Amino acid sequence: MLSNALKYKITQAISPLVGKRVIIAFSGGVDSTVVARVVQKVSNKIKLITVTSDWISRQELDEAKEIADQLDLPHEVLKISVEKDHLFWRNPPDRCYHCKKLIFSQLHDLAMREGYEIVVDGTNASDTEGHRPGLKALEELTIYSPLRQGGLTKKEVREIADHYDLSVAKKPAMACLASRIPYDEEISVPNLKKVEKAEDFLRKQDLSSQFRLRDHGNLARIELAPESIREICTKDIDFIVQELKKLGYRYVTLDLEGYRPITPD
Repeated sequence: MLSNALKYKITQAISPLVGKRVIIAFSGGVDSTVVARVVQKVSNKIKLITVTSDWISRQELDEAKEIADQLDLPHEVLKISVEKDHLFWRNPPDRCYHCKKLIFSQLHDLAMREGYEIVVDGTNASDTEGHRPGLKALEELTIYSPLRQGGLTKKEVREIADHYDLSVAKKPAMACLASRIPYDEEISVPNLKKVEKAEDFLRKQDLSSQFRLRDHGNLARIELAPESIREICTKDIDFIVQELKKLGYRYVTLDLEGYRPITPD
């Protein structure tokens, strides 16, 4: 049962969307799924848009389609292409700004073409902490973030997801494949595909609910949830190392600090 305080936050978050025709940037994660669930109560018309590109894993796309089906809402996949000279590929510390500016500009244009009044996303109140250059792009394009505006934290979002019995309630946080490559090291499509294959393999090893494979050229650095670091010692380490080497890594390492969001040095 949701508390009255949490119900009030939800009401405040979605009140600007009452009767509006809304495009929702939909990744299939817990945040955007909760947004879709609560906004459909007040919106006049909704469409979920999932972006696909070289830096979005196939698994993430497939999961977004599946969850959109569960919500029974109109859903469309929008392919985003990036010019070879775009700053994204140079991977500066504000990469997320350039990426979100590109993506949400196209979502905004799509909304205008199709008669929608507003574009919303799943940024929550906890997402304002740390290194978040993408927020600037959202503000410049007047993208509305209901969870953030309503002061709903990540913990509260998961509570709402659990209340509505959403399948994503315990889904780990996601991030694009580009986040696996350290800032200022150029991004390439082959490297993104290598990371995707490596993480697909690691996911099948049941190492941790939250993990990342950080790509440092010929070195793979595995980050696991801190409580799962000891667990890897029970696995077939030689098998894991050899499979990752087959993908092109020369060295395979385990980060003893565990999983953490990537930040500029």
